[in-house]
Amino acid sequence: MSDAVSKALEEAEKLVAALKGLKANPSPTEHLAILKHTDKIRLTLEEPYDLVTRWLENMAVASALYTLIQIGAFEKLPAEGSISAQTLATEVKVDLSVITRTMRVILTSGIAVETASDEYAHNMLSMVLQPQALGGFFLVCMDFQRTEGGLTYYEVLNEDEGQRKIWNNTMQQMEKNMPILGIFPFATLKEQVEKEPERPFIVDIGSGKGQAMLAIETECPKFFGAKVILQDLPIVINSLKPEDIPGITPTTHDIFTPQPVKNAHVYFMRRLLHDFYIPVCLDILKNVVPAMGPDSRLIICDMLIPERVEIGGPMELYWLDFSLMMISGREKTLKEFNDMFEEVGLELVKVYPSAVGKTAMLETRLKKA
Repeated sequence: MSDAVSKALEEAEKLVAALKGLKANPSPTEHLAILKHTDKIRLTLEEPYDLVTRWLENMAVASALYTLIQIGAFEKLPAEGSISAQTLATEVKVDLSVITRTMRVILTSGIAVETASDEYAHNMLSMVLQPQALGGFFLVCMDFQRTEGGLTYYEVLNEDEGQRKIWNNTMQQMEKNMPILGIFPFATLKEQVEKEPERPFIVDIGSGKGQAMLAIETECPKFFGAKVILQDLPIVINSLKPEDIPGITPTTHDIFTPQPVKNAHVYFMRRLLHDFYIPVCLDILKNVVPAMGPDSRLIICDMLIPERVEIGGPMELYWLDFSLMMISGREKTLKEFNDMFEEVGLELVKVYPSAVGKTAMLETRLKKA
């Protein structure tokens, strides 16, 4: 028995023991630990050729899925029953071979099912990968790698209402996987907010459709009687209906202009600064700092790049950072955040890590004189 097989067998025995001890409803951390353990077994056995082949297969599946979503074919798969390749091709106005060849690639990965020759139906995985669900997030990440006419990704996005709608819906869907609660203890600010309710409780900068504030209200009922303000570009704010964000005030604001709301209890940037390189982040922060009061907090929620890469460790942070590189974005280390805070006159009070993944909330205040 080779060393690789012996090591794989040892890891497999550990995996079996872990599976036997797993709860009926494992936590996200326990779930990810099991998946990581299965990866470890494969990495032990995988030869370089196997690795390259797997990469090529993954690229092919991603490209095929992207093509099917972009041409509208994925949405044409019926919720019940099946559809022929020819009918699908006719409905989305492409050659039959485009459908059959791309569908073959995703079918081999268990996405959708072939009920008869060139006849397709949804399964649970393909339903989850619809554009209005995880498929939207996948589409957005793939689009990060496109540029058009020298424009930035966001300039292209803001000129296309259809794409922007997919973006906004995707951000809402991904909240299920990107933690909001259980990091910074917003409920502990109750006494401070109720003492000065005339000050806004939270200014959510670059808020999207208000998903973070809606989650926070579950821990801070009626926001303790103070105002909560959403800030984003008109293309986002104008898409909101009052019933979508009850008790929340939507306002248009460009993050590259001075912050108009003064002396709020909390200024909040969630998954905003990772969209930009450090010089641009400094410009954004410099527009907020002058608006802060002596006890105002600026809370930044982003992923933190660890000092060293763990081989076989969580990949989400790194593939997301790689995707962000295509749109001039960047996940950052804690040192990089501290250097930015120092330059703009902030000081880090505390780091609140999430129990899952590398997301953290950084609590900052104005630097003491």
